[in-house]
Parts: sequence; structure tokens; C-alpha cells
Amino acid sequence: MVPVEFSFIEKLNIVQARLRKEMNFKPADFEELVQLDMDELDRTVYPAIVLAVSEACGDYGHKPEALATIVQFVFMANKVHKLMNDDSGISEELRQFPVLVGDLLYGKFFLELCREKLLPFLDPLAQVMETMSEGGISRWLARDMKPNREERLQIIKMESASLMALAARLSADLAGVSLPIQQRLEAFGWELGLAWGVWQERLENTMVQSILQQANTILDEISSGSQLQLQPLREVYHYIAQQLKRNTDYNPQEAGM
Repeated sequence: MVPVEFSFIEKLNIVQARLRKEMNFKPADFEELVQLDMDELDRTVYPAIVLAVSEACGDYGHKPEALATIVQFVFMANKVHKLMNDDSGISEELRQFPVLVGDLLYGKFFLELCREKLLPFLDPLAQVMETMSEGGISRWLARDMKPNREERLQIIKMESASLMALAARLSADLAGVSLPIQQRLEAFGWELGLAWGVWQERLENTMVQSILQQANTILDEISSGSQLQLQPLREVYHYIAQQLKRNTDYNPQEAGM
């Protein structure tokens, strides 16, 4: 369930209802097309960071909800593409099916950009999609190897931190705040995305906590240098921090790509 303590919970619910509507294909639902395993963080984090930044910057229009939907489409499309299986024992149709569904999601992201007149955001979104794809390729190439921690961190940065950072910056840009504030919010999103990715990768919990502390430090810097309402940002920070603390009973030394 979506955490009810978000002050922007109503808008988050609107975004997720919008996503459900868009994903209702006829005659099949999305879940019938691909088996995409999405946990609470997968469903919530990207829309939440977009809406939290917009609330913090005083943007109460409807476009942040559209942007939150767009960013989630990008995330889901990338996640679906990762389902592609190179097993020689499956048919070519089944091998390519996740690619087709992922491309459909990318199409929906572009359609939403056009509907909401957000096409200036196409270039940075396309760039981050390229970065995420490069991360996925690097992960695939390293599947039979044992990459070191720095190599794994680089993949995490491309796959997780890049989109979270961009989501925060575009939301701030949409709100019309100054470039320095946009950059600090982008840095905040980067650290949250990095912490999430490190946690997913089952690297050391001390590293997760160190990255979260850096995100908190950025919030403090924003607080002292701007008039933003930080409550929504702190809500997202605490939500992610709490979620990442719930599953720390793994052995990092046994974790792999």
C-alpha cells in the first residue's frame, strides 16, 4: 500500500490511477502481457519524488502529475526490457515480446509528453534512457563475471541514480525555480536513487546508510539556502530510508550481479 503519511497522497493516487488506466490494454491487462515483478518502491518512488519536488517548489498545477506518470513509464519500460531472455530454448516470439511491450511503454511516455505540452523535456529524458540502457548492457555483459564494487556502482549510477536525479530536476524546472536550486534537488534525487540501487544490489548496508546521510545533508543545505517547503522532500527521504531498512538481513559477500 502507498504510505498515507505523504502530504501529497491525493496527487500520488491520481498518478497511479492514471497509470492503471493507461496500462489497461484490450482485450488483455498489462499483467497478462508481461510478468513484471513490481514491489512498493517500484510503484511509488519515481512518482513520489516528482510530486514531492513540485510541492516543495510551490507548483500545485496538474502538470507535475503528468510528469510523474511520464517518468514512471520510462522506468517501467526499462524494467520490461530487462525481461528479455537470451535462452536458446525459447522461441523468437517469446524472446522479443518484452521488447515490444517495453517499446509500447516508451510510446506512451512520448504521447503523454505531447498531450501535456512537455516536449522540451524529451531531450533530457531521451539522454537518461540511453544512459539506463548502457547500464543494462553493462550488466548483461558482466553476467558471467565478478565485477568489483566500483564497476557495480557505475552500473547502479546509470540504471537507478540517473533517472531519479532527472525526475527531481525536471520537476524543479517545471516549477520554475532557479538553476542552483534545480541542481541541488537533482543531487538529492541522485543520492536517493543511488541508495536504492545499492540496496537492490545487496552491497554493504553501511554504504546505503552513508549515501542516505549525504541525501539528508543536501536537504539541510537546501533548507538553509532557499525558501522551499521541505516537508514533502523529507517525507520521501524518510519513506525510502524506512523501506531500505526493512530488508537488511542479507550477506553482501554472497550478492552478485
